[in-house]
Amino acid sequence: MRELKAFVRTRRVDAVIQALRRAGAPGVSVSRVHGVGYGYEPVDFTLAPSELRKAPEVAKVEVVCADCDCDRLVGILAGAARTGDPGDGIVFVTPVERACKIRTGDEGDAAIATGAT
Repeated sequence: MRELKAFVRTRRVDAVIQALRRAGAPGVSVSRVHGVGYGYEPVDFTLAPSELRKAPEVAKVEVVCADCDCDRLVGILAGAARTGDPGDGIVFVTPVERACKIRTGDEGDAAIATGAT
């Protein structure tokens, strides 16, 4: 299994979720975060509320999928998020060692299979 963690423009979130849903992604989590990424010097930024407001709000989109779906879902996610302008975002892919569905005890791919959670 793989985890896709993408940071995308908030205005592209609906398109990303719709594209992932159409592609059969087993589930999507979305969080609002402030991007203080590439191009910022650590000494130029603090977590003070006045500084945090200066950082652009972006969305973190997370999907856990089967290994065989990873490349396809990365392409779909990136395509739906892309505007062609700087700041479109980034996708990180990491291995998932284990997944266990709390309600049923299902593990592995069965834990992320589509259906009731």
